[in-house]
Amino acid sequence: MADGFNQLDQQLADSGYDEGLPDSFPPRPDIDERPIQIAHANIWSRFAAVTGLVSTLAGAALLAHAIAPSRLGVIGQVGISAWVGVSVGFALLTIILVAIARHSGPVPINRPSVGSTGIILLICGMLLTVAGLLIAYSSPKGIIKAPERDEAPISSPQAMTGGIDKAAGQCASGWHDISLGGYVGISQARYCTDTTMAYVVFDNDSAASLAKGPIRASVPDLLSRYGGGLKPQDLWLLTGKRWMVVGSKTQVTGLQGQWGGQAEPLISQR
Repeated sequence: MADGFNQLDQQLADSGYDEGLPDSFPPRPDIDERPIQIAHANIWSRFAAVTGLVSTLAGAALLAHAIAPSRLGVIGQVGISAWVGVSVGFALLTIILVAIARHSGPVPINRPSVGSTGIILLICGMLLTVAGLLIAYSSPKGIIKAPERDEAPISSPQAMTGGIDKAAGQCASGWHDISLGGYVGISQARYCTDTTMAYVVFDNDSAASLAKGPIRASVPDLLSRYGGGLKPQDLWLLTGKRWMVVGSKTQVTGLQGQWGGQAEPLISQR
């Protein structure tokens, strides 16, 4: 039997059958040699796309906040610095993930740009963030503003004084008329010494736009003439479309909750 095997080996050798046989099968050219490394690169690339998307969404929220902060509900209540932090933070994370994806294995022939989706989203996020910051600093109150509530009963002097008394306390000594000589278009101008409050009502929008500035500038002089325990720097101003009220910060903010309007210090703090 041994002689039979030897003869078979000899016949195979003579026929050249075993010549050139490799120790192992060579890799096929259409099969990647390192599929696991490529899979890892694809995973990091997907993570980069997700973080880039978060950066873009945060930039979009920042831009929307800068354009119309009063109309965005919860988004409008989040500070601009928070949106900037999220956008920039996830942009940096995207850069790190793209770098890991491109160095974790060979780039597939049919996918030469690993991490390109994350880079594109990152760029979009940064552009939105920069645009939002420019608008926020140029228009701190936004481009699109919500209509201000204006519910002062300007047609009735009794309703005006009654509303102020309700918000700031009763005027025991009574409301007195103020002489505003030189100003036209004023239908009501009254003052209360007890609460150190005063209000003015204008006849029309044109008179209001013309007289609001000069009357505001004359408040310190009126305060010295009619008395009161407040200094000009302690006074606040509440303005509506055709009316103005002067008082302390507590009084003005309380009345604002009742009538609406815009409250601000009489003398701007800069």
